[in-house]
Amino acid sequence: MRFRIRGTDYEINRDNITEAVKGVEPNPTDGRHRFCVEINGQNYPIKQPIHRVTKLLEDELPYIAFTAQDAYRILAKLGYRIDNLQESAVREPVSDVAADDTLKFVITLENDEDDFVVASCPALPGCHSQGRTREAAITNIKEAIRGYIISMRRHGEPVPVVLEVAQVEVKV
Repeated sequence: MRFRIRGTDYEINRDNITEAVKGVEPNPTDGRHRFCVEINGQNYPIKQPIHRVTKLLEDELPYIAFTAQDAYRILAKLGYRIDNLQESAVREPVSDVAADDTLKFVITLENDEDDFVVASCPALPGCHSQGRTREAAITNIKEAIRGYIISMRRHGEPVPVVLEVAQVEVKV
């Protein structure tokens, strides 16, 4: 089947998905992963097979270049059963940020091809979320940012500080 991911068409089918993950260990599933798919008897976070198949097709998409919604849509249309990891998992509350820690971050909002609102935080590479509405996307990106900051602190990484936000016009 032909699928469009971020403006590029890919010919993806069950056979090349299976081939792409053959012999590849699944990435660990942690709190960042909500869905998994079983392929060859192993559970993969849903973005991993799509990343691998684009590599197999010699037009490798990095994980940050597509959303979990893209992966979900493709795998579902190919007939894979997608499991929700968080239905049975106990989630660790995001409470490591002290109550008086209030940080401000710029986010971007855009609609994807499935009419979801995708929210991203440019200051935190790979920090994206989505929702069916603008409000849901903002709620979800706030949670993603909190989790990202907690992870940075736990790993001793500095939290970025945004000094200035500017909007520019570009004639194209």
